[in-house]
Amino acid sequence: MDLLEPIARSSNLIKLNDCFIILIDVQEVFLKKGLTNSEIQTFILKLKHLIRVAQVLEIPIIITVEDIKNNGSIPVDLSTMLPADFWIYDKFIYSCWGQEDIQNAIKNIGKTVAVMCGLETDICVCQTSIDLLSNKFKVVILSDITFSRNKNEHEIGLKRMENSGAIISTLKTWQEEIAGGIKTEINLKLRKQNLSDIP
Repeated sequence: MDLLEPIARSSNLIKLNDCFIILIDVQEVFLKKGLTNSEIQTFILKLKHLIRVAQVLEIPIIITVEDIKNNGSIPVDLSTMLPADFWIYDKFIYSCWGQEDIQNAIKNIGKTVAVMCGLETDICVCQTSIDLLSNKFKVVILSDITFSRNKNEHEIGLKRMENSGAIISTLKTWQEEIAGGIKTEINLKLRKQNLSDIP
């Protein structure tokens, strides 16, 4: 198949080479407080897709957990997808930017667009996004893999972030935006790994 790349891209569109991913506090103790078992399964399925996309497209990813000693780590379904030496950050400050080791990791990546998901929308995700926006990052929230304990808190968090300058998106919308078309090199890589269809 002949590749066909876009001839022009607006500065408002998200580009692959600018992106890094922050996956915040996806721990079973929190998942069970806001989602049904069926919703948790869908949530994990989308997160697994996101991690595979990150691996195939070589997008840096930072994963945090809140107080791992008391709250546990990420679900096994996700941890088994990661390299054995992958570092998961133990977080005690709501905003990832507010904790020195995580802030340093973000700075060292050297990317400008933070693609964020996890929980909770109105607390850790929201505070992190506002801090990043204040420090000249562009922020994309994958709203379908971000949640709070109830719909009202989730919507309030999304509205607060959007009003602060974050881009509210979805896994599908973001993936298609960085792909840019059906015959692009990015889309071809995803299709070869059966990642073109988003859960």
